[in-house]
Amino acid sequence: MKVSFSSRFFLLCIAVIHGFYISKAQDYRSVTVADADTHLPVAHASIYTKENGHFHSCLSDEQGQARVTFSFRQLIVSHLNYDKLVVSTLPDTIFLQPKYQIMSEVVVTSEEPEWIRRKLKEAVRKKDDVYFSSPGKERFAYSTQSISSNNIYRLSMEGFLRMKSKEHRRYAVCVDTALIIAADSTKLTDTSNLRRMLYEDFMAELDNSFIRSHRFYESVEREGCSADDVRLRFRSKGRNPDDRGWLLIDTTRCVVKEAHRSTGTKTNRQERTDAFLYGFAHLMGYSIDQWTRDYHVIYSERTDGSFYPAEVRYKLYMVIRDGSEDKQHREFNEQTGGGFPNMEATLRLTSCAEDMSEQTSWKELPPSWYIKYNTDADRQKEIELSNLPAMFTLYEDN
Repeated sequence: MKVSFSSRFFLLCIAVIHGFYISKAQDYRSVTVADADTHLPVAHASIYTKENGHFHSCLSDEQGQARVTFSFRQLIVSHLNYDKLVVSTLPDTIFLQPKYQIMSEVVVTSEEPEWIRRKLKEAVRKKDDVYFSSPGKERFAYSTQSISSNNIYRLSMEGFLRMKSKEHRRYAVCVDTALIIAADSTKLTDTSNLRRMLYEDFMAELDNSFIRSHRFYESVEREGCSADDVRLRFRSKGRNPDDRGWLLIDTTRCVVKEAHRSTGTKTNRQERTDAFLYGFAHLMGYSIDQWTRDYHVIYSERTDGSFYPAEVRYKLYMVIRDGSEDKQHREFNEQTGGGFPNMEATLRLTSCAEDMSEQTSWKELPPSWYIKYNTDADRQKEIELSNLPAMFTLYEDN
């Protein structure tokens, strides 16, 4: 069979193109993300790129492994607790440098000293006066990043935060500036992680039930501790081994100065969802298959002796199956920006000496929620908070 020059050229092009995609396919490979200091796997690290107008991403699993199935010139690897890294080739293992020193697992004794529960119960007894009584108004800087397989969303917001207190039972914000960066034209202001960091505050959740359901161990770690400070590790006693963390307590004044808590699917379902509502939602095709949460807070002291959360880091990962065909439900998700499985956020507060008594543009922040029956008023409030004034820019190609 004769083949014309043009036909041969066409076949050659096909062969070249075919070879190009084969070579690209060979670049698709698994990679492990690990801590540069401990070499332990880093779960839920984001690996992403936007090139030629298309955004792609993947996540590392619990073993730190990720599968990169898209072509790239450069990849960004990020995690809330690690420095961001840019790579142009994929090694077998990507090592991320931690932003903060990981606490040693070493404890003074496996037995729980008698004094621990006494000090913690005293901290619980006085926490409303120490942490939630001052009607303070602080400067805040909030940033959040959410990533799905084909989109990225970032929001930076600054302004004033009115604290929850005896006078005001809810937090409120007065926003000065807000900037949204996204891979598409999404222009929603996501305050959900801000509300979670505030209402799911460690001291707000530390109560006598928490003390009863956890074991506490004194750590040998002394970095950043004064003479009266002690670091305590804790783990859940019973059915939920996915609940652990540590706290720094001033044993003289019985106040918690810093805390970190990591919770998994069982604990989060039990503590953060209503069993009846979740059961009903499950019958309608809704299921939370994976739910991990990391919360870290550093408290600072005001001149009046009260404490406030000066720095909060928050990471949420959720895998949800939703078989609902409810049109109103879908529209609500679109209007509030729902649908991102991997979210990270930071909040920084600084004491403010400015007189805010004449400020009238406060936006009240409703408590955080995951599964809830929303009234029309609730829905409208969520939509309003998702449409605060903000500047917008597209996420640029690498």
